[in-house]
Amino acid sequence: MGWSADLPPSFLKAVIEHVAHPIFVKDRKFRFVLVNRAFCEMVGYPRDEMLGRSDYDFFPAEQADFFRKKDMEMFGEGATVTIEEEPLTNREGEHHVLATTKVPYRDESGEVTHLVGIIHDITRLKAFEEELRRANDELEQRVLARTAELEEAQLRLIRKDRLEVLGQLAGGVAHQVRNPLGAIQNAVAVLRRDNSVGTRSTALEIIEEEVMRANRIITDLLDYARVSPPQLSRIELRPLVEELLAHEALPPTIALAFDVERDLFVKVDPVQVQTALGNVIRNAVEAMPDGGQLSIEARRGAMVEVRIRDTGEGVALDVREGLFLPLVTTKSTGVGLGLSTARNLLQNQGGNIDYEPSAAGTTFLIQLPAGD
Repeated sequence: MGWSADLPPSFLKAVIEHVAHPIFVKDRKFRFVLVNRAFCEMVGYPRDEMLGRSDYDFFPAEQADFFRKKDMEMFGEGATVTIEEEPLTNREGEHHVLATTKVPYRDESGEVTHLVGIIHDITRLKAFEEELRRANDELEQRVLARTAELEEAQLRLIRKDRLEVLGQLAGGVAHQVRNPLGAIQNAVAVLRRDNSVGTRSTALEIIEEEVMRANRIITDLLDYARVSPPQLSRIELRPLVEELLAHEALPPTIALAFDVERDLFVKVDPVQVQTALGNVIRNAVEAMPDGGQLSIEARRGAMVEVRIRDTGEGVALDVREGLFLPLVTTKSTGVGLGLSTARNLLQNQGGNIDYEPSAAGTTFLIQLPAGD
């Protein structure tokens, strides 16, 4: 090998010998012709034993095959070859992970005569990476376990809160149910006194109306008490709302402005969403006893946004803050569970509902997970 005219070969050899990184040089027959101290210490073989011999004399066959393949690649292309990660087993059976650069050495004519290998022993780095990966995995498992514990605790608190609310509801429900039962009892008493066609028709209408009112109170109570896990599916929103409106049967005094885009898909539990929207629509209808306009519109976005508006008197400022709390109602009848149940159902599947200030009437903004 040729050396710089400015520096004696002994100087360069001394530098190579004391470099902390393992360095080796091979000839075109893949024999070691130079190895420094760091290389000998890493592989566990003395210099005199290695010079003039090849990888196959020291390392497992599969490793020697890989080393030879990369050596041939460098000699064949005459260009630097970088190996980001390769295994090496030393004389004592210790496993190392190396990052190796193989550089061609050319003579005065430009011919590649030798291969210079420079090694970075990344064994400790890989061990640290593996240790960090295990620590991250353990941390992730602990976070998941802790998250599950917190979710369970939150569910327990929610159930406790609901039980407390249900306890408060007991008196209110009893009172509200007694009202329709009293009206039914009075209608029955009238029928017993007068069974004429006109009286019978009026009494039956009263009974039917009061039964529906009692059933609504019981349904609201059950909906609030049991919010089950959602059964999510990708569904088109427009037919879902149209089906709901067909069952709600709006009074003739209510004009409907319906603007829900076609092919607008959401990923929700259809039954829970219909229940939530039904509660909001019924609230809107009840806010317009003398008639008005009910507007339902939906638009695409990061979340699908549904706005339900009425032209009623609106919501007083002192009521807005607790609008979605149970037992909060501005109606003379009912137990104030419609909006709180709607919010529970919508949040149960990643959606939400909020009061949206408007110039007149009342507007609710409902957000649903997009299904696109």
